Amino acid sequence: VTFLVLITLSKTGLAMPEVLPVSSTEARTWAMYTVPLPKEMKITGKVRVSPSQVEVFAPLDADVTLRQAVKELLEIGFSQGNKTSARDKFAITFVLNGPEAQALKSLKNSDQSYEIRSEEAGLKLIGLTSRGLYYASKTLQQLIKARSTASTAEIPLLNVIDWPDMEDRGLWGTDAFIVYPWLADRKMNYIEQISSVGLDKAGKPLAQIKPSHMPLLMNARRYGINFVPVVLHLEQVGPRIFPSYPMLKGQGGAEGAICYSRPEIVDVLADWLVQFGSYPGVSEVDVWMSENLHQKGGCTCPECSKTDRDVLEARAILAGWRKARKTLPNLGLRILTSEETEDGNELVFKELPREVKVWYYHSLLTYDASERPMLRQYLADFAKNGGWLGVCPSICATVHWASPFTCADFVYYRLQEFHKKGVRGLLGYTTPRVLYYRYLVEAAAEWSWNMQGRTPEEFALSWAVRNRLPDPPKFAKWSSTLGKVAWDVYGSHWPSGEQRGTPGPSAKRLKEGTLPELGFVLWDAYNLPWGDIKSEKQLDDDVAAADEALKLAEEMGIPEFYYESQIVRAYIRSLKALWELRKIVHPNGIAPENKKKAAEYFGVYEESLQQVIDTLPKWEVLVPKNDNLTFTDHPIEVMKNMISEMKQVAAEFGINAK
Repeated sequence: VTFLVLITLSKTGLAMPEVLPVSSTEARTWAMYTVPLPKEMKITGKVRVSPSQVEVFAPLDADVTLRQAVKELLEIGFSQGNKTSARDKFAITFVLNGPEAQALKSLKNSDQSYEIRSEEAGLKLIGLTSRGLYYASKTLQQLIKARSTASTAEIPLLNVIDWPDMEDRGLWGTDAFIVYPWLADRKMNYIEQISSVGLDKAGKPLAQIKPSHMPLLMNARRYGINFVPVVLHLEQVGPRIFPSYPMLKGQGGAEGAICYSRPEIVDVLADWLVQFGSYPGVSEVDVWMSENLHQKGGCTCPECSKTDRDVLEARAILAGWRKARKTLPNLGLRILTSEETEDGNELVFKELPREVKVWYYHSLLTYDASERPMLRQYLADFAKNGGWLGVCPSICATVHWASPFTCADFVYYRLQEFHKKGVRGLLGYTTPRVLYYRYLVEAAAEWSWNMQGRTPEEFALSWAVRNRLPDPPKFAKWSSTLGKVAWDVYGSHWPSGEQRGTPGPSAKRLKEGTLPELGFVLWDAYNLPWGDIKSEKQLDDDVAAADEALKLAEEMGIPEFYYESQIVRAYIRSLKALWELRKIVHPNGIAPENKKKAAEYFGVYEESLQQVIDTLPKWEVLVPKNDNLTFTDHPIEVMKNMISEMKQVAAEFGINAK
């Protein structure tokens, strides 16, 4: 690698901008503009210069990632430096590998680590790889943009050493393929998207990246992102190949079940993997194991019956990958588990060579906002014994249920568990769109990189500062106050759990006298209606906190947060009303002395859900988005049905709700 060497101005006699002092208070405030917070950072001073007085130097053979790191600094208004540049300018110099970078090798995930070093003539950005330098550039950009104008750049003189706790930090699905620059700004580096697999017109295996995902594929490396195409859950793609491969259709079992004892499935998988791996920039493919066989099982042919179904599926995937590697020797493989494979995961893990990476997914357990541990002990043991383990959790209120959720504590809780159990990758799922939950996703970026940096309260304050809110401390107090109420609500699957057949509609359960005690969770998976609310005191405290948060939102005067407060307050009030009704409504009737109270609480239940119905669209209009689609229609229909069901129950008990 050829380097352009920084020449210190102290030897030239040329004038440098005056170095201005930075107090510890100013340094702490300035650091709030970084996300994630660097592991080690010390700001020792600053300079104020015209952007034209700053030049950026980089290796002459910089790759696309490093060129992007340089480009983003130039967009501030700086100039590209060269060997003939004047030496009286402030220099930002990228140093790729070489002797100065060797100390970084001792750091975790050192290929993404970097150092920023303050020197007399400017700053050096040092990394072992271009991705590490890209992250150095990101940190510096965040700090410079925080305090600069079109005519003046305020540049910190600082020393930073930084590296990520988690190797992979990213999302799959939804519109991540559109907002990837926003994710890259926060040092997220991994995106998966479901790709097209099946047969071509001649009946041969065909694998293609969808046209809408091609811009991400073409630009992923530029932004330091690993884009990985996905082979969808195998039982869902089975029917696509059966027309040309009828021998692969499982005998018995669920629709879509594949016979994994047939060698043809290895050929199909290998062809798909080779086709994906042949796209420029694709180095890995993720194969998703069967998700749900609806308790009907897999193929029951004599050969398949000899071995655990999950193990057979894993062996077929591995055989297809090994065959693909005869064509593409460096192609990597990931597999994603599911609720279908849960009972067989430990056996599956024993089949996997160390270089195969595992994403743990179970729709009932990982797509969940409950305040309880997500990862069972066998997963922690797998990671402890050297297996590469990542997790695929929801990073939103509820999957496919658009509702506001500004709660750093929720993400902090999740990431703490993941770090403690040796998780090396985060594959979040954020629906319906990433920016609906930009606060949660940014928190995930924060703590997947640096778990020991900010507390939830500090993150909230820094987020408000980065977003230039008028009263950051008030926002931090508001988000903490309301966020914990919302976490209790969504962690209890309220009211989204009403969509499921299990445990059934709350109105019906009220009528039948089958509503559980507070804190009850059915089969460790079904929390409806108050699984995360353990006591009446907690419920009452949540009601009071929601009232307080609404007042704070009114004082802030920001409509998005005001509507969020109204929604969460209405949710918890509807739960409070349901709990009070549970005390006085019995299958054989309501005592006469309780009918007035029953009418009151039936009324509060209806009014609260109606408040959500009326307010959700107002909130959604204010959420940043890339299209004009709306996603609150479905939650609204569910809640309208809940109101109708409860009105019917009230009428059957002779109550006219007030």
